[in-house]
Amino acid sequence: MNRVRAARIRLNPRDSESARIANWRFGSLPRIAANAVFPDFSDIDVNVLQGWYRTEAAAMDVYELALMSAIAKVTGAKRILEIGTYEGNTALNLAANTPADTLIVTVDLPLNWDGQLAIKVPQTCVNVFERTNVGRQFHGSPFEAKIRQVLADSKTLNWGELPGPFDMVFVDGCHYFNYVKSDTDNSLRVLRPGGIIVWHDYGAYQDVSRVVDETAKTISVKALRGTRLAVGFKPS
Repeated sequence: MNRVRAARIRLNPRDSESARIANWRFGSLPRIAANAVFPDFSDIDVNVLQGWYRTEAAAMDVYELALMSAIAKVTGAKRILEIGTYEGNTALNLAANTPADTLIVTVDLPLNWDGQLAIKVPQTCVNVFERTNVGRQFHGSPFEAKIRQVLADSKTLNWGELPGPFDMVFVDGCHYFNYVKSDTDNSLRVLRPGGIIVWHDYGAYQDVSRVVDETAKTISVKALRGTRLAVGFKPS
């Protein structure tokens, strides 16, 4: 009997972006086309601002930015909470694609952060970037008045003092399991009935994917094909 041995083929793509996408291997949810999850996308146009000013592996790509903006627009979200500001590109685009009376609250660590987190996190999971860059993309923009920056560790943040309930929450802070779990639980508490929660880095990070998969056992969650976005729908 002839035996056929399957050899593992190691790919060495010349484009680092293709390697990044190939590594989206975590999570158990099936991938669904965005317009199947949100059928009204066919009637939505969005403007993507400063889409090219992104740090590879540290920010959403342009397609994800467009989808996030479209989700906010198609759902009519006017109270939006973001966990993880970074340079503020997501907040900027959400502000640019929502009505004038929208309020976007974005949370990040204090500018004078002392290097200590409320939850013990392995050094490999500490995704904290240059503090002077926090929110820089929306500062001085025509949309800055719609954005409120909150500087705090999301674990010690008094979530009850945030101006909720929110129509939409975007979780993209620390990717360590205990932080993602804490941010998710708190987000669902301040999310209005019928609101949506969106996670970034589903499939790309094991801990994020674990939390999303666990949450999918209690509410409806859809993973959007071609992205690291997963969307949860809080029951009305």
